Amino acid sequence: MEQKEYTIYEKVLGIVDHDLYVPQLNFVFGEAGRKMAVISLTRLRQEFYGLSEDRGLFHKRTLTEAVHELGHTYGLGHCRNPRCVMFFSNSLMDTDRKGPEFCLGCGGRLSRRL
Repeated sequence: MEQKEYTIYEKVLGIVDHDLYVPQLNFVFGEAGRKMAVISLTRLRQEFYGLSEDRGLFHKRTLTEAVHELGHTYGLGHCRNPRCVMFFSNSLMDTDRKGPEFCLGCGGRLSRRL
């Protein structure tokens, strides 16, 4: 009998191109649990808002939301620093302002968990 190899992943990030919603919120850019996270590309595109495509900005937003949700899978909560990737995004302005980097506090907490 042939033995199958299974790869065990520490974390899984799903990426979908559909709007995501959770109860009591209009929409979310992403959601996360302990092992898995998901982000939506839909509202990260300029075209969703009737604006011209900007691939660079779209890629930055995608990276920012991916890092944010994966941060949650490592036990990080929302940060009060509006420049930290773990800051809660109520809008794309929040996502664009913060970018994909951790503040010193969140980065330190993350490194202790790895």
